[in-house]
Order: sequence, then structure tokens, then C-alpha cells
Amino acid sequence: MRALYLLVSLALCSASTSKRGIVRVQGSLDNLYINFGTCPEYTNVLEDYREAMNNFTVETFKEVASHGTYQYVMSPLSMWMTIAGMAEGADYITQHQLFDLLHLPRDPCVRHKYYQLAASRYSLTNDAAVISNRVLVIDEGVTPNPVWHNFVAGNSLLDVLTAPIKYNPIGAASKIRQIVYANFPRLDLHGNSVLVDTIDYNGLWHTAFTDAVVKRAPFYSLSGKNIGAVDLMTVRRHGRIGYVPLIKSKVLELPIGKDKKYSLVIALLVGNHDLHPIISELKSSIIPTVLGSLRETKVPIDVALPQFTLNSELDAKTILEGLGITKLWTDPQATRYISTPPALPSSYVQRATLTLNKDGVHLPPIAELRSYRPPFSPEESFFSEFIADRPFMFALYDTETYTCLMASVYTEPTYPY
Repeated sequence: MRALYLLVSLALCSASTSKRGIVRVQGSLDNLYINFGTCPEYTNVLEDYREAMNNFTVETFKEVASHGTYQYVMSPLSMWMTIAGMAEGADYITQHQLFDLLHLPRDPCVRHKYYQLAASRYSLTNDAAVISNRVLVIDEGVTPNPVWHNFVAGNSLLDVLTAPIKYNPIGAASKIRQIVYANFPRLDLHGNSVLVDTIDYNGLWHTAFTDAVVKRAPFYSLSGKNIGAVDLMTVRRHGRIGYVPLIKSKVLELPIGKDKKYSLVIALLVGNHDLHPIISELKSSIIPTVLGSLRETKVPIDVALPQFTLNSELDAKTILEGLGITKLWTDPQATRYISTPPALPSSYVQRATLTLNKDGVHLPPIAELRSYRPPFSPEESFFSEFIADRPFMFALYDTETYTCLMASVYTEPTYPY
């Protein structure tokens, strides 16, 4: 019942402005007794929200990689919001386990602030489209709890749709795939519900790569072996660049969109290093460390990035089980406040798609005429170019909160040998 108290209290927080009321609930789902209290103001939770997202991003990124996948793209933010929606209707024990995983506070009003920040990270504009759909698909015989349903929908955490999962699983699978534009080969419909979430990125660079020379170029493994080819876009650009010893990578940040709403941070591994221990030893502090290492280049540097579209369909249920979340899928007590009968998702699949190409908002600047001089030092020479012709990690951030919307590892060339 404490889980339901927190859920309804947060629902009331979201509907108020200055002094918000907390709802204290006693009784059962069918007979609620509501008593109002007060909720103090929280003016700024940004730093705590950012730390929570950094922790969750690194933990899930590492867990995906631990399954032996080193060519994938995922959305920590979309997964965080999906699980937050389920957590708000979970029983007390499961709810607190999920809150711990998501690094969510127990205070419902602070959580509401987190949800507002998370939901506002997406964009649907001509210059930067980042679109996410998160859906709990329930069988036609399952009735969602209206208190929970209204709350998660009103806070843009989850949508709820029905499909004939038991009566016509083939038709249900087809309907789900059409809704979220995905194949979902791992979709398991043996339960009474499934979780699906999708995210698509199709943004324009702040400065277009239209002046780029695109060449089919070799792509190398970390050991230096030629393993295939990619279409490299090569330009001269200003940017923010640095080196991070903890991940043995040269790092470049490039802005995206008219107002630089997003940025792509690319970590190019340097030297003959194994990717597995680098990822497995990541800590949440790595994100502020990487961002703090970046400095504006004094002169344009040579930048070469491959053109590609990366699409991944991750078994998020297995990822979460690896992080200790097990009752959510099998225990009716865990989800009894979500629906009647309790929703027990037999699948949770995330599909993420990211495209890198030449398009941008602004035309490239006219090349500066300057006399050539060799670099003054080895350090200057090291930072004079950023050629992504070997494995790299990258992440898409919004530049207001530095929430990680998408994270990826790229190790396989477009044209493998």
C-alpha cells in the first residue's frame, strides 16, 4: 500500500503549481481514503538528476557490453523512463529495488522533477529529431489501474495499449511491430503483457559536412588489422577535443542542431588495447571526467567520421535481469497496482536507430587561408586530427543537462572483409 501512496501522491504533485498536495492513501484499490498534506518546494534538482542518469547510463552500458556485444546502440534514458513507469505501480519491495537501480529518490515530489527533466530531453524539430516511444502492451483481458495509467501517461513515462496476446499472438506481434516500426525477433508473448521501447535519432550537425570529402577507407581493429572499409567524411573543423587516460581514448565533441541542443561525444580508442576491460571498469564518474577533459581547438583540425546507420534491438529484460531485476516479470504481487490481473511482461525489447550523415543546419565556413606550419609539439600533433578509422564509443547528449539519450559502441565496418 505504501507503493500506491507514493504513486498517488506524485500524481497530485504533477497537477499543482506552488504548494502541492501530497495524497495519503488508505484502503484498497477499490476503496481509497484520501487525506491531503503539503509538499515543499524543490527549486533545483539538476545536479542530483544528472548524477542519477550518469550512474544508470554507465551501469546499463556495461551490462549490455558484458553479453559480448560490441556493435550496438542503446538508449539509457528511454530504458530509465520505461522502468520508472513500472516502478510507480510496483509493490513496496519491488518499487524500492527499481528506485535503487534508477537512482530515484524516495520523495515523490523530487521524482516528479526528475520526470519533468527526463521527458523534456526529446525533440521533434526540423534540425534535431529524437523520438522515443515507450509502451506497455497488455492482453485484452487485462485492465490497467486508472490511477497508475493516468499518472504514467501524464508524465510521459509510458503509454498503455491492448492487443490480443492470448487469443491471437501472431496478430498481436504484428500489431506491436507496426506500432513501433521494429522486427523484434526476440518478442516473447507467453505472458499477459510485453514492454517495448524505441528511439530514433535523425539530427543535423550544427555545421554541415557538405564540404566533406567522402572516401571509401580502411577500418582497423584495435590491434591494427585491416578488417574492412567505411565511407569516411573528412573535413577541417573547430571542436572540443581532449584525451582521457581512464578509457585510453581521444575524445571529440561536435554540436548538433540550430541551437546546439544536442552534441555527439566520440571516444576514439588509442593504441593496442582490449575494449572489454575498458568498458567493464567504467565508473559513473567517467562522464563528467570526459566532459571536463575537452578544450576548444585553437585552429581547425582534420576530422574524419564514417557515414552509417546503426540499428539495434536489445533484449532489455535480460539486461535488467543481469542487474538483479527478476520479480517484475514473474511475481503477481510485484505489479498488482499496475493492472488487474497483474501485468507480468514476458518480454522487454528496446529498438534504437541512429544515423550519421553529412547534413547540417549551417553551411561550412569558408576555409581560412593560412600558411602551413608543422606542429610545435607532439601534443599539438596528437590533437591536430581525429580520424575515426578504428573502434570507438560515442554518446548523444542534450547540452542543457548532459543526459545521455543514446550510447553506442562501433567496432564493425560497413563493408567487412
